[in-house]
Amino acid sequence: MSRTADTRRRSALALALALAIAAAVTAVSVTPGGAGAKAKPAEPAPPPAAPQPAYPSPLPAIGRDETLPREYGDLVRRFTNRGPADTLGDGLFALGEAAFRAGDFDRASKLYQEFAQRHTRNLAMNDALERILLIKEMRDFEDEPLRIFARAEGLRHSGESDSAVALLRAGIARYPGARIRYHMRYALAEIARDRGDHTSAIEQALAVADTTSHSRLAPYALKLAGDETLAAGGPPERATGYYQALLERYPDSPLASGVRARILALRKRAQL
Repeated sequence: MSRTADTRRRSALALALALAIAAAVTAVSVTPGGAGAKAKPAEPAPPPAAPQPAYPSPLPAIGRDETLPREYGDLVRRFTNRGPADTLGDGLFALGEAAFRAGDFDRASKLYQEFAQRHTRNLAMNDALERILLIKEMRDFEDEPLRIFARAEGLRHSGESDSAVALLRAGIARYPGARIRYHMRYALAEIARDRGDHTSAIEQALAVADTTSHSRLAPYALKLAGDETLAAGGPPERATGYYQALLERYPDSPLASGVRARILALRKRAQL
C-alpha cells in the first residue's frame, strides 16, 4: 500500500471516530437525566413547623422518707388551680380594710361579711373572717384599744413600722387589760421578726403563747418563737421545746404538720 493511500485511510478513520463521538454527545444531551439535561426547578420548601411548647422534665419520684406533708399538696393544688375567682372581690375586701383602719368598725364588719358570703374562693377569705371575729370580740373600752390596733395596722401597711411600734406599745401601756392586747403583742413580734430583732420577737411571742392568754394566736406565737430562736443561733433544743409545746397544746392546729417536720429535721441534724 502506498503512503498516500495509508494517509487517506487514517483520515477516514479519524473522521468516522469524530462523527461517532459527536453523535454520542448529542444523545446524552437530549436524554432525560443526562449530564446536559436542564436542572429541574427546585420544589418550594415546606412551611416551618410550628414551635412546640417546652414542657418541663418530669420530677423524680419522691422516696418513702421524702413524702411531703398533706398541707404542701393542698397548697400546690390551690395555686395551680388558681382562677379568676381567687381574686374576684379584692375591691370589696379593700373597702373593708379601709373602713377597719379608719375605725369605722360597723361598716367594716358589714363589708367583710358581704365579701365572705359572695367570694368564698378568694385568697383573702381567712383574713376577712379574722377581722370579723376581731371586731366582734375586741370592742371593750369603748373601742379605743381596737381603734389603736387598727391604726397601727394601717401604719404597717404603709411601711411606717416605727410609728406602728410606738402606737402599739402605747396602747398596751394604756390598756393593759384590753382583750386585743395579745394581737398587739403578736403584731410587735412580727415587726421585730421582719427587722431581724430576734430577742424582741421571741419576747413578744412568748407573751402571746402564755398558757393564761387563751389567745387563738398562741400556736402561731409558739412557732414564731421557735423559728426566731433558730434564726438567732440559739440552742436547737430550746426551739424544739417551743415546737413540742405547740404540738401538745394544739394538736389540731394547721401548723402541726410543718412543725413535726421541723422537729424531725432538727433531730436528724443533731445526730450528724
